[in-house]
Amino acid sequence: MQVRNEEVMARSFKSAQLRLSQFARALPMRTDLHLTRKVWHMIMGLIIISCYMSGMSQSTALTILGAAFVWSVTMETLRLKNPTLNEKCIRFFGPVIRSSEVNKVSGMPYYIASSIVAVGVFPKPVAILSLLYLALGDPLASLFGILYSQRSVKIFNGSKSLHGTAAGFAVCAISTWIYLRSTGMYGLDLIRLTLLGGFAGSFAELLPLDLDDNFTIPVVSGFILWLGFIAIHFV
Repeated sequence: MQVRNEEVMARSFKSAQLRLSQFARALPMRTDLHLTRKVWHMIMGLIIISCYMSGMSQSTALTILGAAFVWSVTMETLRLKNPTLNEKCIRFFGPVIRSSEVNKVSGMPYYIASSIVAVGVFPKPVAILSLLYLALGDPLASLFGILYSQRSVKIFNGSKSLHGTAAGFAVCAISTWIYLRSTGMYGLDLIRLTLLGGFAGSFAELLPLDLDDNFTIPVVSGFILWLGFIAIHFV
């Protein structure tokens, strides 16, 4: 009976793996527009930012993010070890999953991990801005890069486009100006930090690091921006 059950389970796993392979081929790739994923990317980031801006303490934010990180890592580990569970997860999250993430860790743990670093390490204004660059700058840079891929100048061995980088700079700069203006900042310091924010967000997105963008963008841009804040004695 035990041998019979093992054979049934083996066939079930093989069948699930076959369905996963077929399903993966139908999912969007990194170079596809994939608007649903971009909207999800924005919403997730804006929810984290809104909660942190609402008066939530740093310790509470870190506790919630830490719990979310443990959950996401646990689910990623379980689904990658179990094709049947993986198939169910991929079908559920299908609208926001890329084909490359079917059999490897998705961007979710990296997104939450970078949020933990931003909230735990940076002063609150820097953390909020670095997460805004991730939530808005990254997907909009990708959107413009894909839309104008045929007409734009390729940079970094063709992996990035000038249109995408310019869009990322503009979005990060505008986000910086709006947020800092809401804090009461004005004058030359506001202009300097607005330009620095645009540079920090677009530079972090451009870096050819062998890490997920969801992690590198807020961490790298946050450190650059923090130095700017220190220079003008804002934090």
